[in-house]
Amino acid sequence: MKRKPMLGLLLAFIAYAGIASASQVLTFDDLTTSCYDPIPNGYAGLNWTNVWVAKGLCLGDGYQIGTISSPNVAFNGYGQDAAFNVVSGTFSLTSAYVTSVYGSSITVKGFKGSMLVYSNAYPVSGVASTFITFGYEGITEVYITGGKFALDNITINGSSLTITPLGTNIILRWPTNANGLTLQSTTDLTSPAWTTNSQVPVLVNGQNTVTNPVSGTQQFYRLNP
Repeated sequence: MKRKPMLGLLLAFIAYAGIASASQVLTFDDLTTSCYDPIPNGYAGLNWTNVWVAKGLCLGDGYQIGTISSPNVAFNGYGQDAAFNVVSGTFSLTSAYVTSVYGSSITVKGFKGSMLVYSNAYPVSGVASTFITFGYEGITEVYITGGKFALDNITINGSSLTITPLGTNIILRWPTNANGLTLQSTTDLTSPAWTTNSQVPVLVNGQNTVTNPVSGTQQFYRLNP
């Protein structure tokens, strides 16, 4: 009988999340690897399919050239197709540095659900990294083909604040590159009096993360510029 009020409080906590769109540059340098490993799902709020992180010096060749910010670079494992997608909502793929390790071009597709919205081929080189401006807006998944390639400093934009219930707590996450944004809460959306969250965010899987306990009062959250 005591579980029902707690469930109601959890629902109240996740009833609203004020969304602030923010740019996020994924450098992959905050991931730990001895040489190379698959990127874990949840990194930067995305799920990753056959996208690995490596120390550029460990793999050498085009991977080292493709390491824009040291020490890490992302790549497609075994030269196979790679993809990343958002769990909920949409995001935008703005730009990235791409370096060919084997091949002369990549094809980048952007999906919104099952609908193909963007599909373009881009020439890439193994001599130097190529900066590509994509401009893929309002998508849920990016799918990349084109031999072996390295990716670094990917810029994405998206709905930055997510709220997830976990036991008697809620987990709030937003991008580390959402500069100038402050986590705030209020108990009333009709005449809101927003207060700044007292906890200092910690870095977890490439995102600012705050864990708040569920209390007896409903809370609504936002990121305020």
